[in-house]
Amino acid sequence: MIREHVEPIWMRPPTSYRSRKIIIFFIALISIFQLLRLRPRLSFRNPFPHRTERPCASISIPDIPEAPSEASTQWTRLQELFDHHPPNLVLERGDFKGGQLAKPTIALLADYLDMTMDEASAMRDQHAELIAALPTYPQGLFRGHGIVILAGGKYSEIAATTLGMIRLLGSRLPIEVWMIDRVEEKEGWCDDLLTQGIACRFVSDYLQDMSAFSHHYQLKIAAIMCSSFTEVLFLDGDSMPVVNPDKIFDAPAYLKTGAVLWPDYWKATESPYTGYITGRSPEKDTQLPDFQTVDSGQMLWNKEKQWKALCLSAYYNYFGPTYWYTLFTQGGSGWGDKDTFPTALRALGAEWTMIPHHLQTQRYDDGTGHGKGSVMAMMQADPSDMKDFKPLFLHSNFIKFSVRRLMCDTCIEDPSALKPEQRLKGKEVTFNGSVTNRKSPIWESLTFGKRIFSTKVKDELNDMGKLDTEKDMWRVMTKVGCEGVFSDEKICRRVSKHLERTFGEVSQWEGGAERMCS
Repeated sequence: MIREHVEPIWMRPPTSYRSRKIIIFFIALISIFQLLRLRPRLSFRNPFPHRTERPCASISIPDIPEAPSEASTQWTRLQELFDHHPPNLVLERGDFKGGQLAKPTIALLADYLDMTMDEASAMRDQHAELIAALPTYPQGLFRGHGIVILAGGKYSEIAATTLGMIRLLGSRLPIEVWMIDRVEEKEGWCDDLLTQGIACRFVSDYLQDMSAFSHHYQLKIAAIMCSSFTEVLFLDGDSMPVVNPDKIFDAPAYLKTGAVLWPDYWKATESPYTGYITGRSPEKDTQLPDFQTVDSGQMLWNKEKQWKALCLSAYYNYFGPTYWYTLFTQGGSGWGDKDTFPTALRALGAEWTMIPHHLQTQRYDDGTGHGKGSVMAMMQADPSDMKDFKPLFLHSNFIKFSVRRLMCDTCIEDPSALKPEQRLKGKEVTFNGSVTNRKSPIWESLTFGKRIFSTKVKDELNDMGKLDTEKDMWRVMTKVGCEGVFSDEKICRRVSKHLERTFGEVSQWEGGAERMCS
C-alpha cells in the first residue's frame, strides 16, 4: 500500500490568516534561538582544557552534624577543664621583636619575662594536674579523612583561591571550610561550595562560649578537633597545594606518628622557663633552644593517635594571648598559635614528625629569573619523601592571592569581612588592590603583565613534570573573579587580561565556564 505524502503544516501553502500567523510565529522563534546562540554569555571559556577529569563527581560531602553535636559536648568538657586550670600570671605580648631575637643569647631570653621560680613552679604543678586530667579519644565520634580550611570574612576570598587550586589539581578529598559564625559567610558562598564536595562549618555552633577567642588563629585548633574527620590535613586559607595532596595520608612518616609539622624560618625563642613549666625539663633551661619553630599554615593530624596532644594545644590556645603565646615566643616573630602544637607534643613525650627539609623562599621576579627579589611566599616539602625536597604546599604568607585584593580599585569591603566594631559603626570600608597601589611590591607585575614569582619556581616544578603553579593560580582567580559570589565585571576583565598578557592564555568573558567540580 502506498501512503500519500502529507507535508508538515508549516510547509503547506498559507491558506488562511491563521496559517500566516503560525508561519510568522515559527520564523520569529527560530530567529530568537539563533540570536541566543550567538550572544556573549557572562562567563568564560573553560580554563583547564587539559584536565578532563571531574574530581568532585563522586566526592561525598561531609555530614552536617546535628546541633548540639557530640563534638560540641566534648569541647564544652574541655573548656570546663581549662577554666579550672588558668595560668597564675598574665603575660602580655611586649615589643621584643625582630632583630633582637635574630641571634638571641640565653641571657637575652632569660631576662625578658618578669617571672620568679616560685611562680614557674606553681604553674608547673598546675600544668601537670591538667595533663593528668586530659580526656581519652572519643571512639566513634569522627571518621574518615579530609581537609580542614579556616576562612571567613576577608579570609574567604583568599581561601577561594586555595579551594580552587585543590580541585583543579584533581583532589578528591572532602573539605570542611570553617568560619567563626554565619556573619562571616559571603552570602551564597556555602551553597556554591556544596557543589564541589565542600561543607561550611561555623565554630559558634560548637563553642557555647567564645569569649576567650580574641584572635582568628586561635580557632585553628577548634576547627581541627571539631571537624568530622579522624584524620585532618589542616590548611590556612593562604596555604595551597602545588600538586595533588590526596596521597599525603599515605606518607610513611605520618602513618608512623600521626602528626606531621613543617618548619618555619627561625629557631625557637621560648622562655627558659618553658621546658620546666611544661614538664619537659627538671629545671629552668640554661642553654638556648636547639629546635626550629613551626609553620602552622599546614599540619597533618591523626586525632585518634594524637588526641591528648591536640587537647593540650587547645589549652595553650585557650589562654594563648594572655600567657602561653608570650611564654613560647617572648613576643618575637611568630607570636600566636604556631608553637602551641610542637610544645604540646614535647610536653607529652609524644612521637611526631618534623619535616627535615628547610622551607624554600619564593621571591618576586626581579627580572633575572633567579629569585633575588622581595619574599613572596614559602614552599613546603612533601612528607612522602624525607630524603629529597619535593614541593607540596605554597604558603603565601606575604602576598595574599585574593583576586579582589589584587585587581580591584577602591573596592567596598564586604560586611562579612568587617570587624564587629566596624559593622556597628555602619560605615563603608574601602581598600585599593595591588594593581592600583603603587606601593605594593607586585604593582609593576600586575600593571605590565609580568610574573610575580621568579621563574625558578616554575622551573623546579617543571623538573618534577608538573604544571605551571602561578599560571594555574591565575586560572583559578579568573574563575573566582568572573563567576560566583566574588565575581565582578571590572575585576573579571582585569584578571582575564593579566592571564592573557602574562601567560598567553585567552580566558574570554564570553565562553562557557565549567566548574572545577560538578
